[in-house]
Amino acid sequence: MTELKADKKATYTVLFVDDEPNILRAIKRALFTMDITLLLADSGAKALELLNTNDVHVVISDMKMPQMSGAQLLEQVAKHYPDTFRVVLTGYADIESTIKAVNEGKIHRYLQKPWDNQELIRVVEEGLERVKLKAENERLQKLTRLQNKKLKDVNTQLEQMVHKRTRQIKAALQKIEKHNLAMEQVLFNVISINPHINGKFAIEVSELAGKLARIARLGKEEIKLVRYAGLICELGLLGLKTEDFLAPFAKLKYQQQQDYLTQTKQAALILAPAHELHGVSDIIEYQFEHYNGSGLYKKVAKEIPVGARILAIARDYWRLVTGRLSGIELSPRDAKLEMKKHRNTRYDGEFLDLLLEAEDVTTSTLLHTSMKATQLKSGMVLAQNLYNDSHILILPEGHVFTDATIHKLIHFEEERGKAFSIQVEPQATEEINVHNEPSEHVD
Repeated sequence: MTELKADKKATYTVLFVDDEPNILRAIKRALFTMDITLLLADSGAKALELLNTNDVHVVISDMKMPQMSGAQLLEQVAKHYPDTFRVVLTGYADIESTIKAVNEGKIHRYLQKPWDNQELIRVVEEGLERVKLKAENERLQKLTRLQNKKLKDVNTQLEQMVHKRTRQIKAALQKIEKHNLAMEQVLFNVISINPHINGKFAIEVSELAGKLARIARLGKEEIKLVRYAGLICELGLLGLKTEDFLAPFAKLKYQQQQDYLTQTKQAALILAPAHELHGVSDIIEYQFEHYNGSGLYKKVAKEIPVGARILAIARDYWRLVTGRLSGIELSPRDAKLEMKKHRNTRYDGEFLDLLLEAEDVTTSTLLHTSMKATQLKSGMVLAQNLYNDSHILILPEGHVFTDATIHKLIHFEEERGKAFSIQVEPQATEEINVHNEPSEHVD
C-alpha cells in the first residue's frame, strides 16, 4: 500500500515503511502538520520501488516485517542512497538487534514503540536538518570551487599583466639607461673636443681610478662611478680661461691655482640637473680634499667620498708622470715616491698603498678579447670604452653591439684606414666561438 500526500510546496520527502495499515495511518496523522512530502510503504520491496522513483531524504522503517526486516531494508538504503537519513522503529524485544545495526553504521537513529508523536517529529526534523546541512555544505563547496576557479583565472590574468608590465618597465629602464650612457658619452666628448683639455689624460686617469677601485673590491656600481668621474674630472675647466690652467700647476699664479682648485664647484653646478649623476658630481667636487682635512673644504676623511679619495690618487699620479704638476715629467717610480711623502695627509694611505704596490698601473686587470669591427657579432658586450684617435668617446663600456652599431664601426674603420682594437667581454666571445671559428686578435 502506498500513499502520497498532495503537497506541491514540499521540498523534502519522508518515507515511512510498516506492514501494519493502522500504523501507517497513525504516522500519517502524526506528521500531517509537517511541510513534507510523505510516502508510505507496507513492505521493504515497495519501499525500494519508491526510493528508485523519488528523491527521499528520510526513511523510517519498522524493524520487524515479513520477507525483509527494517535492518535489511536500511542496509540497502545505506548502500544505494547513502545521503538518506535512516531511522528504525522497534519494539522492546528488538532493542539488541537494533543497537547492533546502529553500531554497524547502517542506522542513524531508532524509536521505540509506542512512540511519542513529538519525539517522532523531532527525529524527522533532525534528519531533515542533517540533509539540509549536507546540501548546504555541498552548495558551498561547489561555490568555493567556482570561486577558486575564478580566482585562479583572475590570478593568471594578473600574472600575465604583471609579466607584461614588468617587460614594459624593463624596456623603459633599458631605454633610460641607454639614454644616460649616451648623455655621459656626449659630456665627455664636449670636454675632449676642447683642444686645450687633454682627453688622453682623462682616459688614463679613468682607467687607473677604475683599476684601484677594483683592487679595493668596491662594488660594481661604485667602480662605474669612479671610472666615469675620472673621465670627466676636468669638466670644470670649461669655465676657466685657457691661460688659467694650461701651464703646469706649480707655475700658475696664486689666484689661478685657486681658480683651478675651485673649478670643481663649476663641475658640480653643471651636473646638478642630472640627478642620476649626483654620485659622480660629489666625487668630482671633492677630489681636491686632503685626507687629513686640510683641503679646499676642510673636510675630514670620513666626509670625503671614497671615489674622490681614489680619483685624487689616480689624477695626481698622471699629473706627475705627464709634468702637469711641476712641469717636469717623472718616471712612474719617482711619481710614486713623491706621492708616498703625502701618505695619510694629502692621500688616503689605504688606497695609495694599492698604487704603490701595483707593478704596472697602465695594464688592465681584466682579460678581454681584442677584435676588429668586422669580427663583432650582434649581442657582444663592449668591455672598455672605445675612443677614436682624437680621444673622442665613440661607444661606452657595457654597450651591447647591434647590427647597426657594428655597421657604423666598420664604416669608421674604412674611413680611418686601420682597424680598431675593440675590447669585448670574454663570455660573449665564448658563446660566439661555440658556433664560429676562433676570432683573430688585433694587437
